[in-house]
Amino acid sequence: MKKYFLIPQPPLTDKYTFLVDEINELGNWGMTTDIDKVLYNRDLFGEDFNIDIKIKLLLTKKGVTFVVPFGKFITIMKIRDDENEGTMTFFDYDVDMSRGALEIMLESVGYSAAIVNEWLKFYDLMHLEFKAESDNVVLLKPDENGFL
Repeated sequence: MKKYFLIPQPPLTDKYTFLVDEINELGNWGMTTDIDKVLYNRDLFGEDFNIDIKIKLLLTKKGVTFVVPFGKFITIMKIRDDENEGTMTFFDYDVDMSRGALEIMLESVGYSAAIVNEWLKFYDLMHLEFKAESDNVVLLKPDENGFL
């Protein structure tokens, strides 16, 4: 994780750069299972978010799952209680799929009904209120050596 400290973030740049292992060609979906990238990305959400995670992890023996909007993405983050494993998946809220198709797709990849409902709440809200100036996130897949 130490090698990622050189990635410029706001206020030095216009957009936050989140790290992923996989990204689609449009850059509107990305995912990481690399715990270093998950922890790096988690820090970008801020100290309050990290405190909330720590508190919820104290109350479980398995782990937690969070749904968080940031920029144009709705992010699902899962982290094990010992914080040694986790995943983070970024979904662009503005996709060419119906709400029903999105619900089926999210359930088919293993998210619970509660997580899907939380995701859809943000999806609906963002369709009503998202503004272009709020597009402040870019996904980046470092090369195999971890370089940018």
